[in-house]
Amino acid sequence: MDSENTPRFSDRFEFVPGENDLYSLLESFKKSGQDWIDLTISNPTKVGLVYPREAILHSFQNPQSMEYDPDPKGTLIARKSVTNYYKERGNTISEEDLFLTSSSSEAYSYLIKLLCNPGEEVLIPSPGYPLFEFLSLLDGVEFNSYKLNQDSYWKIDFEDLHSKITNKTKILFLVSPNNPTGSLLTSEEFEKLKVISKNKKIALVLDEVFSDYLHEENPDKIDFFHTDIPVFVVNGISKILALPQMKLSWIHVGGTTNWKKECKERLEIIADTYLSVGAPIQLALPELFQWRNMIQGQILRRISRNLQVLESFHSSHPGIHYTSPKGGWYAVLQSPSWLNDEEFSFKLLEKEKVLVHPGSMFGFEENSGSIVISLISETELFQSGLERIVAHL
Repeated sequence: MDSENTPRFSDRFEFVPGENDLYSLLESFKKSGQDWIDLTISNPTKVGLVYPREAILHSFQNPQSMEYDPDPKGTLIARKSVTNYYKERGNTISEEDLFLTSSSSEAYSYLIKLLCNPGEEVLIPSPGYPLFEFLSLLDGVEFNSYKLNQDSYWKIDFEDLHSKITNKTKILFLVSPNNPTGSLLTSEEFEKLKVISKNKKIALVLDEVFSDYLHEENPDKIDFFHTDIPVFVVNGISKILALPQMKLSWIHVGGTTNWKKECKERLEIIADTYLSVGAPIQLALPELFQWRNMIQGQILRRISRNLQVLESFHSSHPGIHYTSPKGGWYAVLQSPSWLNDEEFSFKLLEKEKVLVHPGSMFGFEENSGSIVISLISETELFQSGLERIVAHL
């Protein structure tokens, strides 16, 4: 194409055409019809769960779905159903502090627009899910990473965090349970973060999408909803109800009364610009929440079985380092045998037909020898995949 006669593309992100070697190989498997074991699968609708299909579909037959009556914050009935969900968890919140979005990604994008000018900065945890990096680029802000310390079970390295804060830093992203380490934010860490927020005027944004999937009792319960600093909590039904295709998430706005008032007025302008959440899902939400225990019970049992398999696997192969996650859908395996994680992941797929995430995708340090696997894979496939990993060592 003649570039002189066509519009230029933006420089918001670096574009490299095509796919990397790992996913090019995977694509060739798909085209040739080869079977492989996917230990990265995070789509709950593809792992053999039993959904109350007819009941879910019936929830969408509300005649009011044919009327358009938009509310920038989301319909009151949907927001009240979210407050009821939190009440079951032991948290009392107001529907007036909630904003519905079509996804957690959109929620983060709203908050970047709310709090950051172009060229300002957000801080994201490392290791962590790479979504924040890309969203930051698309919204015209810079990002930097702060370390989680593996030696203290992935707690925040506050010395490193303080060194990363500048006068451009406006948002500190937190993920608890962390994806992929499965670690949980502690009350001690949160108290330190509150001091940082007050002294540096930085907002905290907490991703809690895996908060219903804890693998052990957590006595260190933290109230993120009633604070004297700006704290935004993001969650949604993608994980809570294992229904990512239904596209509904939310932001809870926390902070002092006067600050929240202006914050919500500004956030309402952003939300009113997009009005992205459809009426059918908002009307269906109260009924969908009735199936939460049934759906989550299956996932928690699946994860529990896979963790048992993983514990047994670890006992038999001490050369592979593994720390049991406290929450979430993922586990991290480490070994000096795969210091080059991308090369190992490619060869594992090529030779053993097993797909894993290289740790570098999540920001693990170079030569940490890390791979990331999903805990919601069907158990028989999960076990078979682990056996093939060992065979490849």
